[in-house]
Amino acid sequence: MTDRQTIYDALSKAAWGYFFLYFDFNLGSVSILPSFVGYLLFLSAIKLLQDKRRDLELLRPFGILLAVWHGGNWLASWLGTGLDGHFPVIDLIIGLANMYFHFQMLTDYAALATKYQQPDQTLDRRLLKWRTRQTLLLTAISLCAHPLRFLTDLWEPTLIILALAGLITSLCIMVTLFDLRKIFRGTLETLPPT
Repeated sequence: MTDRQTIYDALSKAAWGYFFLYFDFNLGSVSILPSFVGYLLFLSAIKLLQDKRRDLELLRPFGILLAVWHGGNWLASWLGTGLDGHFPVIDLIIGLANMYFHFQMLTDYAALATKYQQPDQTLDRRLLKWRTRQTLLLTAISLCAHPLRFLTDLWEPTLIILALAGLITSLCIMVTLFDLRKIFRGTLETLPPT
């Protein structure tokens, strides 16, 4: 596989990973687009890019942890239950791992964009902008998920607004990753040295 094709495939997997992570369609209590598949796609993208962005390899343990957690949550949904909310300390650890994973992964993709984009392109800045917004939203959702649940009547509307903002952010991240992927569509056997 050429360098260009490898990066193209990795960016495709990362973009589709966000699709599985943020879009949820259920049959009863079971998701037909389980979020653990998104993490498996992220892990596959990391493996493809490990020679291009060595820092991505450091995310592998976090990706495995998140894939296992979300896989367990999906399996529990078959029994009509879930793991979220039953283990507050573990929920906090998963939330922090999730924030770090996505922050660093999008930072590395922005660095990849900086290296290969044309001088007039701003894909790196777009990725960094959406990365920051996603981190702020994940932080707000983590803060609202448990402590405020019993303190205010605004809890549900707040989570709905944050979820909609998260959906828009994820769509923008996906579009930007697909735009970055276009750089690597071509017939050259290898990328130019940088």
